[in-house]
Amino acid sequence: MATLLIATVLLPMLGAALVAIFPSRGPIVPRTMALLITLVTAVLACILLKGFVAAPPPLGTDFAAVNEAWLPADAGIDIRFALGIDGVSAWMFGLSAILMITAVLVSWEAIQDRPALFYAMLLLLEAGCLGVFAARDIILFYVFFEFTLIPLFFLIGIWGSEDRRYAASKFFIYTLAGSLLTFLGLLSIVFWNYQNGGALTFSIRELTAGLTAHPMAANMQLWVFLALFAGFAIKVPLFPFHTWLPLAHVQAPTAGSVILAGIMLKMGTYGFVRFSIPMLPDATVTLMPWLLWLSVIGIVYGAMVALAQTDVKRLIAYSSVSHLGFCTLGLFALNRVGTEGAMLQMVNHGISTGGLFAIVGMMYERYHTREIKKLGGIARQTPWLAFFMLLFTFSSIGLPGMNGFAGEILILLGMFQRGWSVATTIGGGSLKVVAVLAISGVVLGAWYMLWLVQRVFFGPSRTDGHHDVHDLTWREIFALLPLAILVFWIGLYPKFFLDPVGEPLNQLTQVARSRLVGAAEPGPDADAATVAFAPLSPAPRSPWAELTDESSENER
Repeated sequence: MATLLIATVLLPMLGAALVAIFPSRGPIVPRTMALLITLVTAVLACILLKGFVAAPPPLGTDFAAVNEAWLPADAGIDIRFALGIDGVSAWMFGLSAILMITAVLVSWEAIQDRPALFYAMLLLLEAGCLGVFAARDIILFYVFFEFTLIPLFFLIGIWGSEDRRYAASKFFIYTLAGSLLTFLGLLSIVFWNYQNGGALTFSIRELTAGLTAHPMAANMQLWVFLALFAGFAIKVPLFPFHTWLPLAHVQAPTAGSVILAGIMLKMGTYGFVRFSIPMLPDATVTLMPWLLWLSVIGIVYGAMVALAQTDVKRLIAYSSVSHLGFCTLGLFALNRVGTEGAMLQMVNHGISTGGLFAIVGMMYERYHTREIKKLGGIARQTPWLAFFMLLFTFSSIGLPGMNGFAGEILILLGMFQRGWSVATTIGGGSLKVVAVLAISGVVLGAWYMLWLVQRVFFGPSRTDGHHDVHDLTWREIFALLPLAILVFWIGLYPKFFLDPVGEPLNQLTQVARSRLVGAAEPGPDADAATVAFAPLSPAPRSPWAELTDESSENER
C-alpha cells in the first residue's frame, strides 16, 4: 500500500511530462492521455481508500505510510519524504482524484489552443493536490502547498477569459504572500520544539506530540497562529481575505474553476485542522470568538453579494465564500459534532460546487454567455443539463437526503451547542448571535440558487438564435455522474464517511477542547479521554446538548 500511495501521488506528475513531450498536432492525443492517466489515478486512490476503510490504522498512525530520508543522516536535519493517509485527509485525497476526471472531460472540446500544455498543467495540479493531503512532513507539505499555485497560475493566465492575466497575477501574488508568512509560522513551530528538548524534526505527527507535551507560551502562540492564519485564511478564503477568489473563478477556464472550488480552497481549512488547532490550542481558544464572527460574516456577506450578481459564474464564486464560512464555523466551534460536520462539508462543497462550475462551462459552450439576463427557458432545449443543475443546486442548499444537508446540520448543531455551553465564559452572549445568524446563510443560499435556476432554466426563452443547441453528451454525463452518485451516497448514508473521521479528528482537537472546560482544571490523574470529553461548561443542559452529547460513544 505504501508503494501504491507513492504511485498515486507521482503518476499525474509523470503523466504531465509524457503529455507535454508526446508529439501531437491536435487535442485528441493529449486529452486522451490525460483522461487515461486521471482514470488510473482515481482507481489507485479508490483502492487505497477501500483498504483504509477496511483496515483503518491505529489512532495516531497513518495508512500506507511512507517515511524515507530526504537528506543524509549526518546532515543534522530530519527532513523526510513522508506520506500517509488518515481520517482527516482520506476523503479529500479521494475527491482530488475524482474531480480531476471531471476537469478533463469538461475541457474536452473547449481547449483547442496548446492542448498538450493545458493537460500537462492540469495533471501537475492534480499531483500537487494529492501531495498536500498525503504529506506528513512540514517541508513536503509546504512544497506541495506552494506547487499548486504554479499550474493554476498558467491555467488562468493562458486559457482564461478577457482579464486572465490580471486575475492570474492577483491570485498568485495574494496567495504567495500569505503562504510565505505561513512558512515562517511553521518554521517557528519546528524551532520551538527543538529548543524545548525535541529533535530537529519536520514530522507533522512528532511536532504535534512535542507541542502537546511542551506547549508554546500563550503570547507566542498568538503570533504563530496569525502567521499560519495569513496563508490558510487567504486560501479558504475567509472574509475579508476573499477578494482574489471571484475574479480568479470568473477568468479561469472551467477545469480551473472546478479544481479551485472543489479542492484548493479546502487546503486552507485542512491547514487549520492539521496545524493551527492541535499545535496552537491556547491561541485557537483565545481567537475563537473572532474566528466564528469572521465565519458568519463571510456566510451572510457571500450570500448577499451572490444575490446581486448578474453573471452565473460570479454568483457561484460568491456562494463559495458563503459555504466555506460554514466549514470554518464548524471547525472553530471546537466540539466533536461541529468539527466532524466541517470535515464532511469540505467534501460536500467540493462535490456540489465542482459540479455547478462544470455545468456553467457546459452552458457557456452552448450559449457563449454567462449573463443571466441573456439566458432563460433553456430547460426546454437541454432537459438533462437542467436535471443536473437542479441536482447540484439542491445539494448546495442542503436539501434533506442530499450531501449538503448532512454537513450543514452537524455544523449548525455544533455551533448552537457551543453558543449555549460556553457563552458565559468565552465570547459572552455573542456566540449565541453567531449561531442564530448562521441560520440565515441557509435561507439566503436557497434564495439565490433557486432564483438563479428559475431565471436561467425556466420562464420565457431569451436564447433566440441558438436553435441548434444540443443536450448533454454521454461524455458530459459521465463527467457529472460520479459527483451525482456521491451527492446521494453521502446524503443517505453519511455514517460511512463520518466513521473514519471521528477519532482522528477528536485526537487533533482534544487539547484545544480541553481548554474550553470550565475554570476548574482537570485533576493530575485525569487521562486525555476524560479531559477531551469533559462537560464543556457547568451551565444547564439544553435540548441541543441532548442531540450532540460528547460524554460517551454510546450516548452519541
